[in-house]
Amino acid sequence: MRKLLLPASLLLLLFSAIVVNIYLLHKELQQFYLSVINEETARVKSVVEGTIAGGGDPVEALYSYMEHSKLLKGATFKLEGREIIVPGSDISPDYYRETIKLKPFTFTLYFDFSYLKELNKHITYIFISLLSFTLLFTLVTVWLFREYFREKLFYERERQERERLESINLVIHSLIHEVKNRLNVLRLLSYRLEKNCSGESCSNYLLKLRTEIDNLGKYLEETADLRRPLKISKRPVSSELLLKNALSKFEELLKTKGVELQLSVEDATLNVDPEKFTSLLVDLIKNAVEALEGKNRKILKIVGKREGNFYTFYVMDSGGELPKSDIFKPFYSTKEKGFGLGLYNVKRIAEAHGGSVSAYTEKGWTVFRVSVPLN
Repeated sequence: MRKLLLPASLLLLLFSAIVVNIYLLHKELQQFYLSVINEETARVKSVVEGTIAGGGDPVEALYSYMEHSKLLKGATFKLEGREIIVPGSDISPDYYRETIKLKPFTFTLYFDFSYLKELNKHITYIFISLLSFTLLFTLVTVWLFREYFREKLFYERERQERERLESINLVIHSLIHEVKNRLNVLRLLSYRLEKNCSGESCSNYLLKLRTEIDNLGKYLEETADLRRPLKISKRPVSSELLLKNALSKFEELLKTKGVELQLSVEDATLNVDPEKFTSLLVDLIKNAVEALEGKNRKILKIVGKREGNFYTFYVMDSGGELPKSDIFKPFYSTKEKGFGLGLYNVKRIAEAHGGSVSAYTEKGWTVFRVSVPLN
């Protein structure tokens, strides 16, 4: 706003100068108009006075003056209560009237200043046109300046955001490198345990361990560069199965936290990447459970249903709170120990499937809505 102050002040100064100059021109025209009338009235008065003083006929003198005057078009005089029109007079209500008293006569003179009035009218039109043009020019210029600085600010913020992401990516690459080394150690240990493991229970635990290690490895690869589009592998899968797989990770947590779970899911076959879409649902459920921390009323409600050509999941919690900032922005988190990647991950996965995600509050509920195409 401060950057716009100088150009706005200059435009206002220019606008004021034009208005003042036109006003002064109008006033000068009015003064000229009055001075011409006064001069012409003085001449007529002088002629009539001279005629009366010389014993002549003032009516005849006025008639003779009107014949040669471009301004005086008519005259009347009052004598003993009667008003008499001077012969040859052209009297119109549009004419300017001036009265002179020369005993025993009272003369009313009619001057035609229509050309001066017309000029005055043109000056008024010019004034209004210039005023409108200047105002329009000022508004357009201010708007252009505003758009220029807004665009400049947008690109500056975009540049800062890009630099911020690059800095964070450097940190992430460093962390990922270290985590990958640890994952390689865990893989090696799992293979060694498999050789010394016996029994079905042991094999099942090892299988789960390997699955989690592999999934973590894939997630690290995808997180290595957040600007890179997600690679998804779609296949038909049941919406109920997706939700069941996601909820299986929270069975004990929901009981421990005392969270009431309400489900209303319409089964449908979705063409999605099962692993990534399950990750999306896990992030939303995790976010909802964390939002209920410290609340008296703890309800997690999940609804899934067809909506036209889309299938929509609603993950709702009774917390009824939602930050005003862009919660789907990477590395934005309202939690002290959060990295701000959960909801960003949800957005990336939904958009990679041709869908969308949104968040809002409604009747005491915090609602996260994810839609994906049915076909």
